[in-house]
Amino acid sequence: VDNIETEVVKYLVTQGPFAVLFVWLLIYVMRQNEKRETRLHGILDKFSEKYDVIVDELREIKERIGR
Repeated sequence: VDNIETEVVKYLVTQGPFAVLFVWLLIYVMRQNEKRETRLHGILDKFSEKYDVIVDELREIKERIGR
């Protein structure tokens, strides 16, 4: 992927500075989004685990009250 990005940047240098800045910004934003999504996925996994624990405890409470 980096090789393709390098070739694209080399081409855009001939097209002007705004084209280079646009592509750089696009690549930067895409990489930041990927990092953010990875971090959020980890947070959601932790939340899911805690949610399961809470649901199990609520079921136990419901069973005890229902008896």
